[in-house]
Formats: sequence, structure tokens, C-alpha cells
Amino acid sequence: MSKRVYWLWLTTRDDLGAETIRKLTTSFGTPEFLYGATREQLMQTGLKPRQINALCDKDLSRAEDILRVCEQKKIQIITIEDSAYPDRLREIADPPAVLYVRGTLPDFDRAPGVTIVGTRSCSAYGLRMAERFGAALAKAGFTVISGMARGIDTAAHRGCLKADGTTVAVLAGGVDLCYPPENKYLMGDIMLAGAVISENPPGTPNEGFRFPIRNRIMSGLAAATLIVEAPLHSGALISARQAFEQGREVFAVPGPLDVPGSAGCNRLIRDECARLVTGPMDIVDALAPMLRQKPNAGVVRTVFLRDDHKDSMWDDTPVRPYQVIQRRKQPEPAPLEPLKIPDLPIVPEPEPPKTVQPRIPEGLSGSERAVAEAIAAGADTVDAVSEATGLPASEVAAALVLLELDGIAQHKGGRCSLCGNLNF
Repeated sequence: MSKRVYWLWLTTRDDLGAETIRKLTTSFGTPEFLYGATREQLMQTGLKPRQINALCDKDLSRAEDILRVCEQKKIQIITIEDSAYPDRLREIADPPAVLYVRGTLPDFDRAPGVTIVGTRSCSAYGLRMAERFGAALAKAGFTVISGMARGIDTAAHRGCLKADGTTVAVLAGGVDLCYPPENKYLMGDIMLAGAVISENPPGTPNEGFRFPIRNRIMSGLAAATLIVEAPLHSGALISARQAFEQGREVFAVPGPLDVPGSAGCNRLIRDECARLVTGPMDIVDALAPMLRQKPNAGVVRTVFLRDDHKDSMWDDTPVRPYQVIQRRKQPEPAPLEPLKIPDLPIVPEPEPPKTVQPRIPEGLSGSERAVAEAIAAGADTVDAVSEATGLPASEVAAALVLLELDGIAQHKGGRCSLCGNLNF
């Protein structure tokens, strides 16, 4: 029997996230050994009862069906132990155990990836910048990675393709389903020039909660992530946070201060969570050691539709050089008299202020409220919230994403907490 069938069996178990799967395969060595594990052995791993029940289900029919569909549709299956699996993606805390691929997965060691993401509801400026950066970075020798969504993603892919570059689209659903439907021809072009990939098997619908979860793959594949245009509550900001936690470079394109669609990028720059870019050479110079061949800066600038002598998207303004001013030496000040400190009464330290728990707003769905209340009660990990609420880990993760987008909760470094500035 094919070894892959055990990987597919493992990744289709309910309530097992990518991080849990990695811990299990590390403990048991291979998915075959995990498949043969008894209930008693699984109980020693600290898994929840429903996770143990899922692993005790030894039915391989679903995994075999996936293998058959992939063979019929010419979808390649790459597991985390295969040599074709991207090394940079393998390094993150929660790598997908399986990748489904249509097209040809590029060599990310030869052509490092740069992820370009942003809002779907973008401006003409955002579309122009995404396409220009996609083209210029492709010409510099990078693989352009995005999610094939409307707006910024689509523009980045198109820019790369126009420059005859290599691009990879990471989908939330199955690679046999085009989303959005109007990108059917773009998807075909991407498969010819690169690959369309997903961690979910063929036929998986593009449900909303899957999009933020797949973002970790886009940032994990890349050496850097570029946020082109994003409002304050954009999923692209989650991509920026994930890239930062993965130890990758984060860049952001500045935008007009009076345009809400640029507020997220401007805040990333202000809070020093992302490096400001004024042109593609800012990214090229930062990642140059990863490239096997130094790109021609003039060609990169030209592709970006800029003058060969300018790096910036703005007009250069001559700046007067600083002048060194010689100041006359000041006389040394006279020594100060010793300061006499009178005896003061000892005042007890004030009591620390009582912590006020943020109030959970109204209007949340049942799962969102349950997750928020569990966090307020002290549950600070996805597993702890799942245990407290009785919800599957996948549903907890989806609710956390929605709470994070609404500014109600945050999930950083594997820890969950409510935002301290809730005013409802």
C-alpha cells in the first residue's frame, strides 16, 4: 500500500490541527506507526477524547478516494517528508503535512519567494502597485506568491506573468476548484508558469474560515511578505503578523493618510512591524544574499516603470547636505553645592489598580461568544478554549480569526487573549 495513504488518513482526521499532527508524527516517527497505535498508547499523548476517537478510526476509504481523484485530475501529492517539500515551509511551527499541487512547484532555493497580499476592495493605486511589484520582483529573480483572490492578489499574479516570472497561488479550498470563478484563465496561466497549491484535498469548498488559516502557508513559503494595501481590519494584517512570528521580513507600501484602505499599511509602518518600501529595490537589496545571481537594478527599475536612476516611486527632491557647525568652547561650569535632602516621612506604596476585564460586545455568533467567554475565563490556547467550550479546534480557530479581525481578541505566539481596549 502507498505510504501516502497514511498521510492522507492522518490529515483527514477531525479535530487535528497542523501543529498537533506535527507533534504526533515527531513522537511516533511515521504516520504508519501512528495508524497502528492502540487506544492505550494514544491516551498517553495528552490528546482529547474526541481526537483519540478520530485516530482510532482506521478506515482508509476516504484516503484511498483522495488518491484516486488526484490521479484522475493529475494532482501531485507532496508530504512533509518528501524532498520536494519546500524547506522554508517545513521550518514553521505548524506546517501542512500534505500539499496538493497542480503545475510545477518551483525551487524556492534557486528563486526565493516573496508573498504579495492586500485587500480585495483595493484602489487603482493598490492595483497598480501590486502589478508593478509583482513584475519587478519576478524580473529580479523571485517567485511571486499570493492567494489568487480578487484585488491585490490577482494584480500581483498578473504582474509576475507579464514579466515571464514564476508565480504560486495558495488556495483555501481544493486545487480543482477555481475561486473566484472569474480567475479561471488566470489559474490556467499560473499552472503553466508555476503552481496552484493547497493543504486541503480536492473538492474542499472555499469556506470563509479557511482563508486566514491558509495565510500561514503563503508567508511560510516566502522569505518576505509585502503588504500592498490593507485597511485596519484586513486579513492581510494577519498575514503580516504570521510572517513576523515566522521570522520573515515584512514590508508595506505606504498610502494616502486620508484613504481607509491604506490605514493598515500605514499603521504597520508606524508601529515598526513592517519596513517601508519606496520601490522594488528596497526588497531586492534586503534579500540579495538569497539570490544566486545579482539582478540588474536598472532592469528592475524599468520594469517597475521608473527611471533607471531612481529607486523611489516618488519624485526625488534634492536635499541640502548637513553642515558641520563649529561651536565656541564654553567655559566649564562652577561646581555645584551638595544638595541637602531633608528627612521625609515614609509613604506606603499605593495598591496596584484592579484589573478590569474587557466587556464582551453584543452581536457575536454563538461560537464567537463562547470562545471570547472562555478566553475571558482564563483559557489561553486553542486547545484550552476547545476543551472549555466543547468546540472542535478548527471551529475555535475560525472564531478566533473573526474575533481578531473585529479587534476583540488576539492570537499571538500560540496564546489567546482579549484586547484590552474594548469600548462597547
